[in-house]
Amino acid sequence: MSPKSSEPHKYRGVADDLRRRINAGEFDEDRKLPGERDLRTHYGVSLMTVRQALGVLRDEGFVEARKGSGWFLAEWRPIVRNALKRLYPEHWGEARSMWDVDVESREWEVVEPQVDFPRVPDDVARVLDLEPGVRAWRRDRKYVVDAVPVMRATSYIPDEFARDTRITEVDTGEGGIYARLEEAGHKPVEFREQVRCRLATPGEMDDLRLAAGAPVIEQHRIAMREDGRVVEFNRMVLDASRFLLVYDFKR
Repeated sequence: MSPKSSEPHKYRGVADDLRRRINAGEFDEDRKLPGERDLRTHYGVSLMTVRQALGVLRDEGFVEARKGSGWFLAEWRPIVRNALKRLYPEHWGEARSMWDVDVESREWEVVEPQVDFPRVPDDVARVLDLEPGVRAWRRDRKYVVDAVPVMRATSYIPDEFARDTRITEVDTGEGGIYARLEEAGHKPVEFREQVRCRLATPGEMDDLRLAAGAPVIEQHRIAMREDGRVVEFNRMVLDASRFLLVYDFKR
């Protein structure tokens, strides 16, 4: 990028060039970016434009601000979420959590777990093939990795599949929901996911400690048993800056 830019949104050009320089390893030695005033001079833009560009890179997980010290390459290591690998039955079927696949040796925990039996929203009822207004089991929880909140997940499971299992308890036991479904004769064998990106709502910003205007990934997953019946609908909201989504397709 030339120091001068004629783009209507100059901060995007600055962010693009800084991202390129970061990926090229230009700042790897001391992991510190030039000061905001130096960046303003280099790119020939206003201080506000520089700060907007740095804000974009912060939300993408590339940089972080340290009070009184400036901007540095982010220490956070993205969570590699391999959607296909984490759903293999050999993982949850061997009493492992799918999160063990995602985070490997990193510290993680489930916080604020809640289990209740409400009337499900109409859109969820349609997915679960339930009549409007029917109750189902809802499991709501937040995931924290390396002391950072990264995702809120809310699962809905029809009563006929969850009744008399530990799915109705806060602690589902080893292997989680899918292992309990298998024990009850409703083993999930097929999964479908939908993924979209959007801006976080005010409630999500508070919940996941996000900056205003930060992006999130909303991921919907349905789990189906052999006959096609949906046994779980899971709505997940992920901090987009914390994840790398990977999809491996075999020939």
